[in-house]
Amino acid sequence: MTDIGGCLRDVAGLLVTAVAETVAGLEISPEDRAVVKLAAAYAEQIDDADPAERADVLEKLGPRLLAALDALGATPKARAAAKGGGARAGGGKLAAIRAAR
Repeated sequence: MTDIGGCLRDVAGLLVTAVAETVAGLEISPEDRAVVKLAAAYAEQIDDADPAERADVLEKLGPRLLAALDALGATPKARAAAKGGGARAGGGKLAAIRAAR
């Protein structure tokens, strides 16, 4: 548990924890450390946002956090692109519909 804004919160439920766990599983080169810190900062700002403003903060910083994780290769889209595929390896139903056109 951690104290954020006077409220105890389970650390396991925080974005900053999830980002740290995700990054720990990556091979990060020294030149990518700034992106790691940026992702952690975005996650921390989202976690620390006032509950009344959390939706707005998430709307503003969520895409930025996702872009940082994407740049690190830490999203399904980034992993698929690294393998030479699309956003989903199988493509799913939408890809099948598009291919049928």
